[in-house]
Amino acid sequence: MKKIPQDIIGDIAILKFPLTDSLKSKKLKSKEFLKNHPNVKTVLEKTNKFSGRLRIQKTKYLAGEKTTKAVYRENDCTFKFDIDKTYFSPRLSEERKRTAQDISKLLKKKHTKLLVMFSGIAPFPVVIAKKLRKEKKDFHIIAVELNKEANRFAKENISLNKLSKDITLIQKDVKIFAKNLKATFDIIVMTRPNLKDTFLKEALKLSKRKTTIFYHGFGTKDSVLKEIKENTKGKIGKIQIRRAGDIAIGKWRWLARFKVK
Repeated sequence: MKKIPQDIIGDIAILKFPLTDSLKSKKLKSKEFLKNHPNVKTVLEKTNKFSGRLRIQKTKYLAGEKTTKAVYRENDCTFKFDIDKTYFSPRLSEERKRTAQDISKLLKKKHTKLLVMFSGIAPFPVVIAKKLRKEKKDFHIIAVELNKEANRFAKENISLNKLSKDITLIQKDVKIFAKNLKATFDIIVMTRPNLKDTFLKEALKLSKRKTTIFYHGFGTKDSVLKEIKENTKGKIGKIQIRRAGDIAIGKWRWLARFKVK
């Protein structure tokens, strides 16, 4: 069988078929896929892209166990979530690992306050906290997410990975959170969705001198650099930028790292 574009999340496979395939053909291919992938129990078809502020997708059941709840493991961490109710990308596994490594190098002996915006089911907070806890760093993470369902799974994931003392969850819109909070953070991780709003205004409000910001941007390298400069207006230092994975053919996610002056 010709290779079908796929994402395998735990024991669930999300497949993408040619537009010309009939439902019958898709189901036959899905059953064949299950035979060839014994670790997969469920086959779904992605019926639309991640959309909206909550970054939700829709899938259609095709074969195997009828469920959208996945158990996924990466970077010595375990995550549970509902594929149709929360956002999660297995393609960011290496990015989460690299970000955790970068943050670990920044932490000195003093207590460090970290903020993760758009934290979802808590993959970035958990991977970062697991790394820092293993190295016996002194830190605490605040994770902010709007999606109620994502927060429900995030709470479970934090407990599952034994990090309840290290991560505090807040279910709130990032803009409201920034508006009402007077505290500042040493490190801010902006795992933002691909939206027009950069949320850099909110990040700067929650920053102080020498706060390090990890910012996710989308498009070309030049367009991401431009949006950062336009929204920070000389308040930050040198920008380090690198590719952080593709989001579509020829379209990229970028990780920009910079310090507040």
